[in-house]
Order: sequence, then structure tokens, then C-alpha cells
Amino acid sequence: MADPIGTRLPNESHVLLRLSGAREQLAILREALRTQRQVVAEAAACAVVDQAMKSVTAALHGFNLLLPQPLPAERVNWRNLRARFVAVQAESAVLDLLDEHLRPRAGWLWWLERKEHASAFAPLLRFDPDASSVAVWRDPLDPTLGTEAGTPEEYFSGILDRIDDLVREIGRLARRDVDTFRQAARRQPGRIA
Repeated sequence: MADPIGTRLPNESHVLLRLSGAREQLAILREALRTQRQVVAEAAACAVVDQAMKSVTAALHGFNLLLPQPLPAERVNWRNLRARFVAVQAESAVLDLLDEHLRPRAGWLWWLERKEHASAFAPLLRFDPDASSVAVWRDPLDPTLGTEAGTPEEYFSGILDRIDDLVREIGRLARRDVDTFRQAARRQPGRIA
């Protein structure tokens, strides 16, 4: 059977588990909005964001596991992986892809990471009783930036599709990056690859 997300990451089942969790929370969000249960809708929106971001971190951990002498799981993040590639003077297509999506105030993943952080301090959903509408705050800590386009279901469904694509791409690029890393590490004096 073909790999459902197109990766060859050693922890792909965990990545899929996080994505499935996010989709389950999206179903809960839909039902809560339909039944006008604001507290449940807010909790489900936070859970979608949390599980979505965890699926990206899980994919990065899978990438990390492919590298020689992988980082401990608690140290896996974009910055620490970038530092490993910089240390051996190697480029990483995976990390360049993340750079693109994490560009401050421009990348969709940056905005999602912002929502994850802000959800501890402010609601993600904007309930407008006058217009009988619900929207997702662009930045919950700065309401002057307005809301995301579309309904919460449309926004989060689109985000999960983007994360699914991102995870596929990480899996596709990972092996080549690992080869690049190993070759660069071999050129470093005193390095083991």
C-alpha cells in the first residue's frame, strides 16, 4: 500500500496521528459551531492549531532522526536543525521550505505559530452576535489585524491541507538533505558522518 502522506520519515505514523487528531478536532469545531457552543468551539479551534503545529514538529523530528547523531527529541526545532546544517556548511531544502512559510508577517505557518502562542492569552475565534458570524482572528493578540478569510471551518481545513502538503514535501526532500549533510560533514576536519 502506498504511503498516505508520501514520506519516508521513520516516524510517519506519529505524523499521521497528529494530522488525524487535528482533523478530529476540526469535526468537533464544526459541530460546536452548528450547535452554537462557543466554549467547545474555542477549545476545538485551539486543539486544531496545537495538533497542526505538532504534526510539523513531528515531521521535523522524523527528518532529524535521519541525520547522523540526531538531536534529542526535546531539542528538535527549526532553529536547532538549521544550526546543525550551518555547522557543517550545508544547505537544506527542508529548512529553506520552512523558512519560506515561517517568514514573519508573511508566511502562513508563521501566522499559525502566532495563533498557537496567542491562544494561551486570547481567544482564537471572534464571535459576532450582531452579524451571527464567527471568524478566526488573524492575530489574537492584535485584533486590529482583523480576521482570516472564510469561516473557521474553511480556514482550518485549508491549513490542514497545507500542513499535509508541507509534510509530504519534507518527506520528499529529507533524504536528499541527509545525503548533503553527510557529504558536508565528511569534509569537516574532525567530524564523523
